[in-house]
Amino acid sequence: MIFYKNKDGKIDSRILEIIPDVIYLQRKKQISQADFTGRVFTYDSTYRLLYGRIYITGKLAGEIRPANPVAKPVKADRLEPVVTCGWTDNNYVDGDGNAVIYSERLCAVNFLDMGSGDGPGSPDPFSGQPAAPTVGGGAAPASAPEPSNLPDENKSGINPKDFMKCFQNIPDNGATMKITIYVQEPWPGTTFNVGPNSVGHTAVSLTKSNGRTSITQTVGFYPDATGLDKMHAPSKIVDNGGDLEYNVSISYTVTAENFNKIVNYISNPPATYDITEFNCTSFVNSACLAGNVIIPNPFAYSSLYPAHPVPAPAALGSSIAQQKGDPNVNTTGGNIPLSHGPCN
Repeated sequence: MIFYKNKDGKIDSRILEIIPDVIYLQRKKQISQADFTGRVFTYDSTYRLLYGRIYITGKLAGEIRPANPVAKPVKADRLEPVVTCGWTDNNYVDGDGNAVIYSERLCAVNFLDMGSGDGPGSPDPFSGQPAAPTVGGGAAPASAPEPSNLPDENKSGINPKDFMKCFQNIPDNGATMKITIYVQEPWPGTTFNVGPNSVGHTAVSLTKSNGRTSITQTVGFYPDATGLDKMHAPSKIVDNGGDLEYNVSISYTVTAENFNKIVNYISNPPATYDITEFNCTSFVNSACLAGNVIIPNPFAYSSLYPAHPVPAPAALGSSIAQQKGDPNVNTTGGNIPLSHGPCN
């Protein structure tokens, strides 16, 4: 809470919530005023949201205001960036698990200097309301929270070549080949990137059958590390079959040629996992693209990084759910079937 003298010379107060961008905080380990990236929410003494500010690398870049009561979460269903200085609805989940819905306007090009002489009682350049003090304020640096756990992350990695080798036991001629994408959404039914299911997960399942024999393998892409090192780490492939719940899925029947291209991609996965540059959803999207399969839009746009779309389970799950009614789409969820396992 801050106390300041308003324009009428009276003492007033504001409650601040300073929320660093999670990727910024976990990579920097602590916040600093010089390069702070995140949001500052300003409430009155009754905890009513008044307005807020958005900062990118220490610069004031946008504003926040209370959303309409009927505001809906942002839909990640388009490939173009958020319009500069346009209003969008957004959300975050507080420490008690409650969703806070708000609207924000981001100006990603014309930055304003942070802390350019404005005191607590000076008007905010966007809202005209008394401005909050700049981030930092002599407070002790905030330590970075541990990254959210990934579903099935504690499983040991597998040798993907041994799993993919099993498909050679069924001849291509006369066989049917199917690819299924499974998504465990962070907060089912919304585009929230964090929720009861942590950050969620995306897995890819391959099935080859000739009527007498059928082989299914379901795998996911993970960091082979713990704690903050999971942000950017060597990768591992994990068997997701049998014990992973999903909320939505979509299936594709493919040719033998394209099936084998996907098999080859999974057999030789990228060596590095990065939460924003190449994560589980990136891996599934790339595997499918290798086999000429175009999955529903997997990209989530962050208003803090409008020019850098990030593949995410929430965005992909929402895009798949929008195709409800398609016979190849499942929106009722379930458990991923067991994998066949390795073959020598």
